[in-house]
Amino acid sequence: MKAYIVPILLSFLFIASTKTEAQSQYKYGKIESSELEMKIYPQDSSARAVVLYEEGFSDFVYNDNVGFTVKTEVKCRIKILKPEGAEKATISIPTYRKGRVEETVNGIEAYSYNLENGKTTKVKLEKANIFEEKVSDRLYLTKLAIPGAKEGSVIEYKYTLSSPFYYNVDGWTFQRDIPVQQSKYEVRIPEFFIFKREAKGYEHITTTEKDENQTLSFFYEGGAHIVNFTSKDYLFKVENIPALIGDNYVWQVSDFLSAVRFELAGTNIPGQYTKSYNHDWNSVEKTIKEETDFVKNTQRTVPYKDELKQIASIADEREKLAAVYGLIKSKIGWDGKYAFTDNPSDAFKTGLGNNAQINGALISALNQVGIKAFPVLIRRRSQGRLPLSVASFDKISTFIVAAQLSDTTMHFMDGSAKYGGVDMLPTDLLGDRGRTFDPSGRNNDFIDLSKSAKNQTTTVNIAHLSEDGTVKVKSASYFKMQPAYGYKANYAALKDSAEYIEKYEANNKVKVENMAITGHKDKFSPLVKEEVAYTCQASKRGNFIYVNPLLIPHFTKNDFTQSERKLPVEFSYPYTYQITTTIFIPEGYAVEELPKGARVVLENKEGGLTYSAAQQDNAILVSYRFQLNEVVFPFMSYPMLRDFFGIAATKNTEMIVLKKL
Repeated sequence: MKAYIVPILLSFLFIASTKTEAQSQYKYGKIESSELEMKIYPQDSSARAVVLYEEGFSDFVYNDNVGFTVKTEVKCRIKILKPEGAEKATISIPTYRKGRVEETVNGIEAYSYNLENGKTTKVKLEKANIFEEKVSDRLYLTKLAIPGAKEGSVIEYKYTLSSPFYYNVDGWTFQRDIPVQQSKYEVRIPEFFIFKREAKGYEHITTTEKDENQTLSFFYEGGAHIVNFTSKDYLFKVENIPALIGDNYVWQVSDFLSAVRFELAGTNIPGQYTKSYNHDWNSVEKTIKEETDFVKNTQRTVPYKDELKQIASIADEREKLAAVYGLIKSKIGWDGKYAFTDNPSDAFKTGLGNNAQINGALISALNQVGIKAFPVLIRRRSQGRLPLSVASFDKISTFIVAAQLSDTTMHFMDGSAKYGGVDMLPTDLLGDRGRTFDPSGRNNDFIDLSKSAKNQTTTVNIAHLSEDGTVKVKSASYFKMQPAYGYKANYAALKDSAEYIEKYEANNKVKVENMAITGHKDKFSPLVKEEVAYTCQASKRGNFIYVNPLLIPHFTKNDFTQSERKLPVEFSYPYTYQITTTIFIPEGYAVEELPKGARVVLENKEGGLTYSAAQQDNAILVSYRFQLNEVVFPFMSYPMLRDFFGIAATKNTEMIVLKKL
């Protein structure tokens, strides 16, 4: 990477570049009998595997041909405790490329060890089990499939990663989805490089640092020179940290793993003035504009001139916006892939493209008809959040389209949205941290996409209860925006309407008499309406009938029952859920008991619940309304959220009690 090398440093030799203590006790290749005999991990008996030991050591080196590189030596030993833990024998090593400059992985070595008839057997990783996978033009994975790994095995591997991108020291992630018994990371940084460091996660990381004197020699103007310098040696250690496993209420658990990260703040190299680096999003946007065709790909001429000419004459901007979106989606189908900088030209020809190609065409088309459109850079939820402070091009996974109308309202679209129109996106794209990208560089900022639509589900029930406990119901449900998107996606995954009705009956314990659905096959409709007539059975015991007035409840189980929680709670999107029921009671019965009314409002109005039940002549009117206004709740709010959902689950299970006169 000679573009980054100081011209006067023609030869650079580091002396005394040995590790300090990261390898003080652990010996690679020496497997203990106790490790092979281990059946469970005492600190977590449910663990499918455990990292017994891992270490990393990063050092800066110099070579006349390539300049500075950062070499990181990695060693790791893992015990497989259960059959499902064998997946840990597949190792993925990410490497990055930029033009012709790339990171390399060398010195790969791996073994699996097993105890067979009282003897230790050893299987070596062969070259045939090492392969490379392309993730994007910049990111590749070197994968190791360690043979012979199974329940009871100990696997061990090592490799050296050489990176010419010395200004990006990766740091180290100490926590995984399995427990870690011991993990160490050491990095030695010469005084010529000024890095800021940041620890993240919930586990304590022991940190020590010390100065280390080193010497370098270089040739300049025909003579040899000796320079003494100081390196800062950092050692980070953790012991016995638990697995961090996500659940249905965490978008991407890697956002919260305990780790240490580094950011280059400046350089102070002999013979050159001190240089500061600003790794902010303005610099990333500059890189995108100068080093990629991203801007060009969102400004290419769209070949649908006649159609766009007709659309341009539409007076209502929202109608015009929807028409352009519909046109592009009808011309280019989504191929199931996400991308970032791809050229839409091929998609114009083939009628098939990834979301970046569709979105590039959409931005161009919207601007052609006079609607301001621009990209919003995002990282998909399943891949983690875009970083706020340490900006990174490589953290961007794709982009969606933003359109700003003359009244300043913003609307969002994406080529991968198979079941929605404007402002209806797959939940994987509904992150709370997107970055607007205006090529002019004006007013770019972070925006929250998780609240981009008003999402609502409303059900109205008319029910007649018979003396034998049979309940005949006519129900109409309305699914708006994201609930409509989810409904259409779920319906499309089934074989036909008969299968949908079958699942409806099984899930809700009812017998469907007839059903009519509208909007479920309209890919752009923001609304799905479901009308259904069904019968269900109330509970009859002697002279009493017990019936849940919600009929098909919102939810009856509180998912939040743990006493405490380390992770935040992250929902798919904000929404309102309403059920209104009118139940006509049978002649000869009187109301013995009604559910009590309730009203709950969370302290900062992040959510709320109202419930009411009242008798009017021979009918009982019940109203339920659940509202979730926030998507992300920090772990400090967990007790409040647990209690709130507990109240809601209880109200969803309460019964009307009728007594025979």
